[in-house]
Amino acid sequence: MFIRQFSEGEPFRCAGNEFAMLLPRDETGACEAVLQMVRPGGTTPPNSHETFMQIYLFWSGEARVYIGGEMQQVRAPAVAFVPARTEHWVENALADRELLYLYISVWPHGIPPEEREGGWKKVYEKIIDSYASRGYPVDTEK
Repeated sequence: MFIRQFSEGEPFRCAGNEFAMLLPRDETGACEAVLQMVRPGGTTPPNSHETFMQIYLFWSGEARVYIGGEMQQVRAPAVAFVPARTEHWVENALADRELLYLYISVWPHGIPPEEREGGWKKVYEKIIDSYASRGYPVDTEK
């Protein structure tokens, strides 16, 4: 059974933002659920994913959501769908309040071995390194 309170997620940082891994791919074999907290006025790095799609569930705050060259501003509660192979990113539209959202990554054809190898922490280390090479902060400590 895979049930986690948000407070039970394993914290990590990436590109200036805080995360809590709630349901890692290692345990589910098919999806991953991560709580993301974007600092006031902050953003996530533009990115895309070849093998999985994502669903964003905006929990608290207001965001500008960019998906495939389009932008829409949303206020929580809201939901967004990010297709595979589509560039996307999120900006916190508020300068005085954190943006909280849950993202759920789904691999409809199963998780490829290279996206499981070494577990979720190893995979995210590679992601953090790729963002750092693009100039985003390296902040693995809280």
